[in-house]
Amino acid sequence: MWFYVTENDEGVYVTQKFSSPLEYRFLDSQLMLRSRVAEVDVEIRGPEKAMARLDYGLVSCFVDAKNLVGGIRYTQNVNVSLPPDITLVSCVPSQVVVEPVRQASRRMSVEVVLPQDIPEGQYLEGVEVLPKEVTVRGSEGDIAKVGALQVMPTVAELQLGKELLLPVKFVQSEPFEDSVALDPSQARVRGALVRGLPKKMVPINARLSGNPDRDHEVKSVLTDPLEAQVEGRSSVLAKITAVDTETVDISLLSADQTLIVPLRAPKGAELSGVKSVRLTVTLGELKAGKQLTNVPVQIRGSEADQWVVSPSSASVVIEGTPSRVEEVTPESVGLNLYVDLSSIFITPADLALRAEVASADFRVIKIEPSTVTVNAAENLKRW
Repeated sequence: MWFYVTENDEGVYVTQKFSSPLEYRFLDSQLMLRSRVAEVDVEIRGPEKAMARLDYGLVSCFVDAKNLVGGIRYTQNVNVSLPPDITLVSCVPSQVVVEPVRQASRRMSVEVVLPQDIPEGQYLEGVEVLPKEVTVRGSEGDIAKVGALQVMPTVAELQLGKELLLPVKFVQSEPFEDSVALDPSQARVRGALVRGLPKKMVPINARLSGNPDRDHEVKSVLTDPLEAQVEGRSSVLAKITAVDTETVDISLLSADQTLIVPLRAPKGAELSGVKSVRLTVTLGELKAGKQLTNVPVQIRGSEADQWVVSPSSASVVIEGTPSRVEEVTPESVGLNLYVDLSSIFITPADLALRAEVASADFRVIKIEPSTVTVNAAENLKRW
């Protein structure tokens, strides 16, 4: 900042030159400005007394960004707001080029990247990052370049055993064209280096052999708990993705089963804590169909000898368990195929075939044909 003093008939005037932040006012909240000028050089002039007590916070430089549209470059004037008795000598630059672009935001998880130089015989326990997600704001093109967000504590920081406040860093596929902001830009990391072998929680994989009986299939296999903790060197733990149970034979199983099953320790590691799990195998019943042909059509709701049904028989598909449906006959399951004539007024008439099964273990799933033609016997005699 520099100044000089002049004097005329009106008194002593002082001129001062300084840098002022440039504001962009009334910009649509969905837009951001590309390559924005951050500050301008302003020269002002005023009476010596007024300049001596001037509050520079009352000097504001701004660009009116109202009604700007994304994807278009504009040349806008720089406006300078001054207190009374103060005049503007110059503003450099007096105009700026602004290019609005569409702004987007995206919530992303924050990853903790552990240092590679953790001393042998120590591992990081109870790692937690807060917040777990932060908001990334920038142009749509730049946000698409963000692959991950990371915090990277050092061994020295972790050895302090205290909560750390670390900057969140971008992992990006290529350089950004504009500014990309994070909210918040820092994350708290909790964790402590402890002595011993590292531990890791992995899913439990239930090992089964054989198949249930022919009327059932495995519907679900559940272990309680769902995860187990393993302990070993970091290089070994990195290769362990699951812990297996001992093999359970479910050959010819016909009902749900719950067992206590030991776990197998992975090669090169040990189980820490849980050594066995409760294993529940849930079965689902299988269904199969059988076609019965030439099933006679019965007449209900009227005297049978007064009517002629065409066709007089149909095919029926019965559904039941595979082991029982093979031996099904119409008589063995109490199958009746009929047509109801209690509401018939005009003949001939096409009526839907109906079926009933006495056994609750079976049901009819298809009738072919599904309708028959019914005519009065006396009408046919006239013909």
